Amino acid sequence: MKKFLSLFMGVILLLTLVGCGGQPSNPPDNNKQDVSTNSSTNSDLSSNSSSNLSSDTNTNSSSVSSDTKFKLEGAKAVTKFDDPSVVVACWGDSLTEGMAMPKFYTYPQQLQASIGSQYRVINAGVGGEKADAILSRANAIEIYFSKSVTLAKGEKQCLLSLTSFVTAEGEEITYRGFGNELSLNDVLINGKSYTLQYKNSEEPEDRGFYLIRNDASSELTIPAGAKVKFDYSSKYSKIHCNIILIGANDGELSAEALIEKYNKLIALNKNYIAVVPYYSEVNVAKEFKEAFGDKALDLRDYFINHADKDYDVELSGMDTYCIKKGIVPISYTYKNKRGDCHLNELGYKIFADQVYKKGVELGYWK
Repeated sequence: MKKFLSLFMGVILLLTLVGCGGQPSNPPDNNKQDVSTNSSTNSDLSSNSSSNLSSDTNTNSSSVSSDTKFKLEGAKAVTKFDDPSVVVACWGDSLTEGMAMPKFYTYPQQLQASIGSQYRVINAGVGGEKADAILSRANAIEIYFSKSVTLAKGEKQCLLSLTSFVTAEGEEITYRGFGNELSLNDVLINGKSYTLQYKNSEEPEDRGFYLIRNDASSELTIPAGAKVKFDYSSKYSKIHCNIILIGANDGELSAEALIEKYNKLIALNKNYIAVVPYYSEVNVAKEFKEAFGDKALDLRDYFINHADKDYDVELSGMDTYCIKKGIVPISYTYKNKRGDCHLNELGYKIFADQVYKKGVELGYWK
């Protein structure tokens, strides 16, 4: 009887193991996250399922595929420049700032290492910001006080909300943090100098800006509609080149609408590189190349068709799946997540290398 029971249990166990041994039909890899793919072919451009978070930490929690043989080294800091007042400005959100990425792995820092002392590279990316906030930080669009502010005689400062500024169309501008390497501290209001000091708080509604004036000898009223401009004269005297990647936090934007926002920043300087948004499953490379010609940089195409060969990456099943879907392979994404708009160390290295090569091609640097 015991032998019969033992034999019976063994058969049941064997059948159970066979039943669990089937191969998943889709996707063909061991990546377990559930991210739906978007088969839409319309012209709306929206960020993918991963939110564009601000990088509030220097802890590197990203990862690189174990199948890459490319040796990664953080970029060493460049401390002396031929002319430190002439800069290359990298405008964007967390894709530029480098979410959860140590500074020496971000694309602006990697680009700085390649450019060397020719120009100082400024990381002007702030995680979570929408395109208009980025454009206003660059003084590419005009912004104004949304309501009047009065400081009494002897009062040197007052607290403004984070949404105290609006566009000419009346749209609120919300700033995240204080501008990374290009701080918002110095500001001109109707042509006069003031200081903004960020007030942080655990409660978002308590965050804001202290507006500080130098002379408190009389009452001051700043009217609604007062023109605001950021003053970077202490940071640089000239921008040699603007590098642009914006729009990941703006929800659904058509290619035409996003190109229009790019053009506002491009109008500031004839030297620019327009990075084609790679963060959406909607591919707008055609529209960007038609708009910006050889100054458009198509990272999506490079990640999909060339990076594995140039950086000796052995593509996984999930990489192949992503390539078929026309999205960035996981070997280059944050924590190797399918569909994540943020990159890992290797992804940012490739980003920087492609920007550098494009700059050489356009004659921006040696």
